[in-house]
Amino acid sequence: MEQPPTPLPTPPPAPPPRIDPEASARDLITLVRAVADGTADFTELISVLMPVLRDRRSLPDHLALQLSTALYDVERAATSDDQLFALVNREGAPSLALSESGHILTLNGSAFELFSVSAGDGLSILGISREEFAAFQRRLADTSDPTLLWIRPAPNRTGSHASSGPRTHPVLATGVYFPWYRAFVLTVLQHHWPASVDRAFRELYHLSPSELDVLSMLARGTTAESIAALRGSSPATVRQQIKSILFKMGVQTQAAAATIAASAAASTAASGDRGGHPSGLVPLRGPQSILRTETFSRGQRRVGWRHFGDPQGDPVLYLHGPSFGAGEYPDNRVQSQRRRMSVYAIERPGYGRTDIPGQDEEVLECSRRDIEMLLDREGLERVTILAHEVALIAALDLAHAHPQRIRGVLAVSASPPFVQLEQLHAIPDHQAIFIQAARHAPWLAHLLIRLLVIQIRRLGPHRWTDVIFRGLSPDTTVMRRPELLPGIIGTYSFCINQAGLGFEQDLKLMHLDWSALVRTAPVPVRLMHGAQNPTTPAADLAVFRTLRPNISVDLIPSAGLTLAVSHPHLVYAALRELIDETA
Repeated sequence: MEQPPTPLPTPPPAPPPRIDPEASARDLITLVRAVADGTADFTELISVLMPVLRDRRSLPDHLALQLSTALYDVERAATSDDQLFALVNREGAPSLALSESGHILTLNGSAFELFSVSAGDGLSILGISREEFAAFQRRLADTSDPTLLWIRPAPNRTGSHASSGPRTHPVLATGVYFPWYRAFVLTVLQHHWPASVDRAFRELYHLSPSELDVLSMLARGTTAESIAALRGSSPATVRQQIKSILFKMGVQTQAAAATIAASAAASTAASGDRGGHPSGLVPLRGPQSILRTETFSRGQRRVGWRHFGDPQGDPVLYLHGPSFGAGEYPDNRVQSQRRRMSVYAIERPGYGRTDIPGQDEEVLECSRRDIEMLLDREGLERVTILAHEVALIAALDLAHAHPQRIRGVLAVSASPPFVQLEQLHAIPDHQAIFIQAARHAPWLAHLLIRLLVIQIRRLGPHRWTDVIFRGLSPDTTVMRRPELLPGIIGTYSFCINQAGLGFEQDLKLMHLDWSALVRTAPVPVRLMHGAQNPTTPAADLAVFRTLRPNISVDLIPSAGLTLAVSHPHLVYAALRELIDETA
């Protein structure tokens, strides 16, 4: 069996700095703060750091701590200013934002505590059926006013966030659609109970604290028996309190009291976000393919995965890269369904909900074991792999370990192993800065990724991909296409859910010498690449041909780094061909 990849040789010791290190440190801290708060551009920082990294000049050891401290307050401010997070954080009520395909984009702390869910989880964890979600969407296609939806948290969840205690009872949530974010915001009725409403009911109806608590539960649709169980009271005591509430409020039925309470509480909610983007109608685009999301545990780690496409189709293992998520773009789901593929997309370490490796595992080994468990759990004996960008390394590693289970690999926009320094110099500076930092100063790479996440949050869910594709042709134009917006917004939280840890894991992979994995791959390998890819120019693919002369390379003339989302029909057509050829 082929030896595992080994890290590239450590660069020789850096020569003495040619500038005053203390003055440089002070200037750098000032510049980092300015970039973080938006008063300076990231390109200014790159222009200062790249010459230092390329010349392997040293930076003062204490700079790591000083820069980290400088970023701490900025990170907190950027999180609170996050546009998507602000949607669900206006009230103390449990609230979450769902994508059009049904997975959680973001949620507030109250929702995390109540449901034990996190960003990336899907409808099944919330106990919402596809039929209920479709009916909910249809109601919001007719009116921009809030509608209702039951949330029934699933029992016996696996994963690091699962609760070992009793599960919450079903709760009723109000739901609205925000066209700007292509998202539904659900807010639990019971807890949507601001102090102003509590005080008003106490003064207007002379309700006691205990009666106010019971009324708030009635407002979310909780039965008397469930209220009794939650409060540790007898059903008879609760029914007596309900009678007292009805008398004081001057209504005849429990439903009338609950309606008044729920309406009063809901009326305090704003109808738009802080940026002035109002709620509105769901656009009529026909039925949307649901992205199913699940988790499992391996040891002490949580591993997330998704499924989309035709459940009866040929099994495909989808290994995502850093840029285009794992099924959030609608065309991925449409094309896989159309071409009869059942796609299993695992969330790689540090992305989405998948924890980073423990201290006893390297990232490549961790990734392989996660995939092995997914294949075994789902009974997948043989799969074809679709790998994006750096994920080709994990795909080839898996193929070497289990050649009998892998039919072939289609790699989209993959960069070859770094065997020549010129390959690094060809990469645009705003991308290469992370690779150079990881080679010469890993602590600086970690800090730059933190700064990158701050930049992403400041750009917001609509424009976050600017940090990757800024100034690149044709990719900037591609990412402005309106039909890609649901995918761009959907991948926003997927990439920053763990503050950029996935990017860090990918940098570790990129610095391995994985040439042998290419040279001796025991399965067919096919490359698809944009002829206008500015990050990995087509000429660099010669490295692949040198390592594996018979490798198949499809160059798409009009495509760039965004090939995966600009030409999904070609990607899935090639994948279908590979499946049929290896049948």
